[in-house]
Amino acid sequence: MSKITKIEHKADRDRVWIYVDGQYCCSVRARTFPAMRLQVGQEITCAEIEEREKFHWKNTYGPDAWNKEKVRLDRVKTTIEAFDSRLSVRVTGFGADTNEFIPLHPEEAGKPDLEVGVKGENRLLALVEVTGTEHFRGGHPPTYWVRPDKLAYAKNHPEHDVWIVLHYAEPKEIIVVIKPNNQFEYPVQKFKIRDAIENYIVFSDDDPECIGLETFARHLIDKI
Repeated sequence: MSKITKIEHKADRDRVWIYVDGQYCCSVRARTFPAMRLQVGQEITCAEIEEREKFHWKNTYGPDAWNKEKVRLDRVKTTIEAFDSRLSVRVTGFGADTNEFIPLHPEEAGKPDLEVGVKGENRLLALVEVTGTEHFRGGHPPTYWVRPDKLAYAKNHPEHDVWIVLHYAEPKEIIVVIKPNNQFEYPVQKFKIRDAIENYIVFSDDDPECIGLETFARHLIDKI
């Protein structure tokens, strides 16, 4: 059985190099390395290490998290369609229609989950990325965490009207709407979650990007 023979931290590259059976295998992200539980002498193949690195977050959160994501998508979809009977929402996000593990990544990170259009018309009004957690843990005053790739998508696609909607089910339902400012460079904050470091951009109710649900509804209705 193959095993890890050397682990070398490359601080200047923010990566960790892994050697298997005396040969360089691959590098993994320094921020996810602690959660991967890799150590010298561990029996594992190079292919298995590469698989762990490539799909670390998918494997970490697993099917239970995907099921909760589907609940969020359905709740936000229903909420938007309730704004006006003429609105139609289609789920389009990568893997959003299944809770099965997909051994692939989307073509572009941060691509939104929902397309908002008009019933009976081939017209796109907006793209909506849905995120959040089952339990709200945003602190006091509340803060809302968004992955940088979700804002990067909006910035890279100015031709689309991109919105981010966060949904929290407990202890009481909260729906937060964020309209990214594509002209602003948001600072990234690091948080330790499940022994790995995750990058987030943090918003609060005082930020102009946080839009009320009623304002979001009016914006969509005005575009019909």
